[in-house]
Amino acid sequence: LCDLIGLWPETVSTLALVLTATVLALAVAIPLGVVAGLAPAFDRVVDPCLDLIQTMPPYIYLLPAIALLGYGPATALLATFIVALPPALRLTSLGIRMTPKEFIELGDASGVTGMQMFFKIRLPFAMPSIMAGVNQSLMMAFGMVVIAGIVGSGGLGEAIYGSVRTLDIAKSINAAIAIVILTMILDRLAQSAAQSRAGASQ
Repeated sequence: LCDLIGLWPETVSTLALVLTATVLALAVAIPLGVVAGLAPAFDRVVDPCLDLIQTMPPYIYLLPAIALLGYGPATALLATFIVALPPALRLTSLGIRMTPKEFIELGDASGVTGMQMFFKIRLPFAMPSIMAGVNQSLMMAFGMVVIAGIVGSGGLGEAIYGSVRTLDIAKSINAAIAIVILTMILDRLAQSAAQSRAGASQ
């Protein structure tokens, strides 16, 4: 459908931007979320920072990115990375803290090591929350796509921004449809992966 409406290159460019930013955000957020879940003192430091990031308007992050990198896809990638980071970090930390105490006590009584405790007890209980964080990070990244078009991100965001400036309503609607299609597909894939991981852990 995206090819039929003439927006296939823009769709692929947007998909690449979203997936790259989300993967980079997850690579940072999940380890930090594990640390925050295991260390309450670190969690108390990180939590206000995440609140600040999530309550600021997303376009704010374009300003320092423009100052550092100028206009272009790199600026959009940095801003999207920042926006996608908090949900995964927060939900990973929550998942680690949700491990039932009786299972932790059982592990201690069984003499398991710290790594065994993490991989065999804590991680399976945290996996549904972690996968929910992955899904939320994807959605936040897509929410940044249109805004990132202002800085020349390419893809569907720039197509929408350009069509708004030229009052090309048909193209803007087509680009919005393409974004909805991408969002729905990745959302369903993330939900399916989360359900599969939850079933495996049970």
